[in-house]
Amino acid sequence: MINKLSKWIAILLVFTLLAACGDAGNYIKDNYSLIDVQGQGKSTAKIYSVAGKNVPTVAKEIANKEKPTEMSKDSEERMFLVYDNKIINVQKDTNTEGNILVEVDSIQYAKENYNSSFLQGYVAATLLQSLFGGGWFNNNSRGSDSDYKGYTSSKRYNDYGKYQSTPYPGSTDSTTKPQPSTSGRKGSFTTTPSNPQTTTPPNNKPTVGDSARKNDGSKPTYKTPSGSSKPSTGSRSGSFKRK
Repeated sequence: MINKLSKWIAILLVFTLLAACGDAGNYIKDNYSLIDVQGQGKSTAKIYSVAGKNVPTVAKEIANKEKPTEMSKDSEERMFLVYDNKIINVQKDTNTEGNILVEVDSIQYAKENYNSSFLQGYVAATLLQSLFGGGWFNNNSRGSDSDYKGYTSSKRYNDYGKYQSTPYPGSTDSTTKPQPSTSGRKGSFTTTPSNPQTTTPPNNKPTVGDSARKNDGSKPTYKTPSGSSKPSTGSRSGSFKRK
């Protein structure tokens, strides 16, 4: 009975520790503002913004949610947290005073982009070798000769200011609808009825001429009654007599 109780207590402690560890990626997604996404597929980097904190404070917040394999020493400029499936680069935002950038890199993205000598200044070479493979230090891939040192060294960082008020690249804003154009001139649109009706004079007879039309669109025809029309008597009134 005592052995069974001890096993249940041990299992409960394990689950409690796992729940307390949490996940750094989910914590960052839920608490920081996403400003940019780079790469695609397995090689991606997501960049978040944090206001009103410094680099060590943010790095320790993340580490408390998920313990990293290695975390670089405290720095006001930049710190790295290394996990088996990601590398988190916490760096000072030089564009905005009091802001911190949190870059969550997949292992593949870090391998393909970071300058190898730069990254070794923060992370142990043996750990990088286990993550990226031994050839990463000596090959001629982008990872070994790149000048990339994190988001702040990227060309896209120069445009970061506009991302503060607009969605990050790749997103769409469907609130704006295109308006009809009037060939560059201001005015209103007018429409012509599809079946205009023929106007008729007061005596309800259609007007003779090309402008008069039947309801089906053809010209009306008129027949003159047998015999010629009544002779005119001119301007004088009177009557005719037979001889």
